Amino acid sequence: MAATGSALESNAQLDDVLAYLPISITTEYKKGQIIYSPDRPPTSIYMVVSGKVEVSQIGENGKEVLMEIIRPDELFGETAFIDAPRRCEQATAFEKARVMTWAISDIESLVMRRPRLAVGLLQVLVQRNIEFTRRIESFSTESIERRLARALLRFSERLGSPSDDGSSRMVPLTHSLLSRYVGTSREIISHHMNHFRKKGYVNYSRQGILIYPGAIKAFKN
Repeated sequence: MAATGSALESNAQLDDVLAYLPISITTEYKKGQIIYSPDRPPTSIYMVVSGKVEVSQIGENGKEVLMEIIRPDELFGETAFIDAPRRCEQATAFEKARVMTWAISDIESLVMRRPRLAVGLLQVLVQRNIEFTRRIESFSTESIERRLARALLRFSERLGSPSDDGSSRMVPLTHSLLSRYVGTSREIISHHMNHFRKKGYVNYSRQGILIYPGAIKAFKN
């Protein structure tokens, strides 16, 4: 799948950051293991070495909204820079994952000596903020069906393996996970996913999910 202009720009920004970060300690997490949470907020910046990590926001009522699934060579944990009385973010291993960490104090020392690192970090964080802003707009202006379509396209671009027929194959995405990303119940997601399967937009089983981005884009537009 060809990368878009924004994706290429984002990759270049991330490469710039990784070029200035030294090798650090690596920790392995089991699937479902919590890396940090509102009760134990992050004090470091993290990078996924292998596997994937999901980052969520936890509301005061305990409701969880999935913000992103972080891939290898991507950073997370930027809320460690914020000294807030309450932090809402939680990071959990989506699958078995190895994660590299840098203490915030070490990052602060590094950016003083390597200004390009500071610029690269800022660019990565701004790009992520732009994506989250799009998500907020989607929550307020789009139907659940369209938000689900947008979510499937997003995951196919980030996590899928393209096939010659234009489809994108991924590991299974549970309806519970999709409901946390879209912001609705699992039952409603199941209803729309069944509808999407009948329409030929997706095909899924416990072994994986097959997404047809072209058909979904035609529906979404």
